[in-house]
Amino acid sequence: MSVTSRQAKIIAPLEAKALWNELGEDFLAGPAQTANWFSFWQSCVNADCLVAALFEAERPVFLMPLEIVKRGPVRIAAFPGGPHANCNFPALATDAHITAADLIILFKALHKVRPGIDVVSLVRQLGELDGKANPLMQLQSRENANISLGITLDRDFETVVGRHNAKRKKKKHRQNTRRFEEAGGYRIVTATTPVETNAMLNNYFECKAARLAKAGIKNTYEPAGTMEFFQQLFAHEVQSAMPGFQLKALEVAGQYRAVLGKSYARKQTFIDFIGITEDELVSASPGEFLFFEDIQDSCKTDLAVYSFGIGDEPYKRSWSDIEVPSYDTDVSLTAKGRMFAGYLDARGKLVRRIKKNETVWAAVKKARSRLFGKR
Repeated sequence: MSVTSRQAKIIAPLEAKALWNELGEDFLAGPAQTANWFSFWQSCVNADCLVAALFEAERPVFLMPLEIVKRGPVRIAAFPGGPHANCNFPALATDAHITAADLIILFKALHKVRPGIDVVSLVRQLGELDGKANPLMQLQSRENANISLGITLDRDFETVVGRHNAKRKKKKHRQNTRRFEEAGGYRIVTATTPVETNAMLNNYFECKAARLAKAGIKNTYEPAGTMEFFQQLFAHEVQSAMPGFQLKALEVAGQYRAVLGKSYARKQTFIDFIGITEDELVSASPGEFLFFEDIQDSCKTDLAVYSFGIGDEPYKRSWSDIEVPSYDTDVSLTAKGRMFAGYLDARGKLVRRIKKNETVWAAVKKARSRLFGKR
């Protein structure tokens, strides 16, 4: 593709949503860099959003959706979604070759239109998606403290389950199946209406709030508009012929015991969240049971990768054969931004060292729970 007519433009929210359609059908994007995610986040959570775009002969070839937030005196542009935006990858036409020079021009255009932005901080990015490199990795970046674990599906569940303790997994699944049947029967439910998405999300929000409080972790769903954002996003997606976001649940005796939130990007599915009801059936591992069923169902599709998303947990390790690093990129636009980017770089490297040390990280989590958790 020729780059002689490439232009950088900063697009306001009202004009931005149509850009994804103009990319054409053959484009890549992380789930949190799609049109609906951007639109609902802007309308529900943060009105100050925009899209930094590169055009080739009037056709968009690179879209970087951003929200503007303040941290003390510093104004930051970041992917819309805050901590909920994971496995990030800018919207990209698959036939486009975006150079570092193109990106520099784009950031200069952003600074010209919005001179008050000090730094662009793009975190938890994938280095590639479906074999296409993330153009932002051409800029100075650092490895994030968190990795992403995933499964090669191979369209064969026996191959997938056989990689790690197949006998133990199947035995436990049979045992828990009996427990759920004895408790009143169970079923795996995929939300197909807005009523079901709202019911599943309300259950998830309640379970997640209790679990986070117990661990002494701030509830990222509490900020104004965040829960409404997820309710509107999933209610909209469930009415699509090919939803990019999906909710599934394990229902036992008519009650949700585990709720799973998923998203899709081409040949991959990402697990965005899971919530477990802390009741008399929690010892039957409803979350693990739902994962078993969902992984088995995913093997019947043409999906190539089942990604557990950002974060390293034992239950993810028990299935995974893929380990994918994530990356952070900070681009300073002002002197204040350069100082803050230096702080982000030092903090990011420190957190990564702490999380790489299992003994230290375990001590940090224990102390956090004791200091801030509800007893």
